[in-house]
Amino acid sequence: MQPDLITPVAGDAVLPLAAVPPLARRRLSVVPQWAWILITTPLTALGIVLFAAIFFLAIFGPMLSPYQPLDMLGPLGAGPSGAHLFGTNDQGQDIFTQIVYGARYSLAVGLGAGTAITIVATVLGMTAAYVGRWLDDVLSMLMNVFLVVPQLPLLVVIAAYVPFKGSNPTGAAVTMIAVITITGWAWGARVIRSQTLTLRNRDFVQSAIVAGESRWRIIFREIMPNMISLLANTLILSSMGSILTEAALDYLGIGSVSQVTWGTMLNKAQANSALFSHEWWSFVFPGLAIALTAMSLILMNYGIDLISNPRLRVIKEKRQRVASAESRVLTPEL
Repeated sequence: MQPDLITPVAGDAVLPLAAVPPLARRRLSVVPQWAWILITTPLTALGIVLFAAIFFLAIFGPMLSPYQPLDMLGPLGAGPSGAHLFGTNDQGQDIFTQIVYGARYSLAVGLGAGTAITIVATVLGMTAAYVGRWLDDVLSMLMNVFLVVPQLPLLVVIAAYVPFKGSNPTGAAVTMIAVITITGWAWGARVIRSQTLTLRNRDFVQSAIVAGESRWRIIFREIMPNMISLLANTLILSSMGSILTEAALDYLGIGSVSQVTWGTMLNKAQANSALFSHEWWSFVFPGLAIALTAMSLILMNYGIDLISNPRLRVIKEKRQRVASAESRVLTPEL
């Protein structure tokens, strides 16, 4: 059954939809519940706007820059100016152009690996929890192995033996996505398995079993729709972790060093001793791009938590009422 739309809260009790004023009811009927929560939460709205700006900059940014990322154009190690908004590095390459093109690669790897991790974790976690028996034991042991082994050293070992295609950005991105997915699926699978174990004993699942529904239909048509918020949370956190992991590997010189990415920009800044030569723009701007992207995903994940946890919404609405009451008390009447 579709849950009721968000309604005003009186104390801890949620009022029925009929008690909502007509204007608010029309507003809620037009906007879906989950979308209304996202756009009315300031931090989440900020995260969405910030991530959308980074995403569209990655797509349309090359139209804003007349340069190519590897062109040696201006003076070496020049600071920000009108000709070069973010300055140039020690090779005379425009840093703004490199950040724009690096955003394409970093976002492609991050979103691609996040999606792949979510799919693998969902299939293995739900299968292990619902099927159970020996299959659950095998998959749980595999999850524990990948959880015990530190991810970054394992990534370093795997990436050292995986040939990254230097001149082909698509091949390098696919290889990076595969490497990150292999090492990053276990934590999501463990969480999804635990949630599936909880839902497996619910009445609606038992009714589907009694009705003779097939095993896969029960998993993907009965259980999965009740885990949408958890899957969205897994997708967002996996994407953020993949972006940070890709940047770390490129910074260490293990990834595709011939590609222009935020991590390779930091690698070159460190190799050229940009910190000691006071060329702060060489590492501040790519580091800021990584930080803003990760922050935008964290803020978006906060909205997902509000959607999945009604108790957080009650706390949020109580705080809004208290703030509104305080503002009325402090504001003198005219």
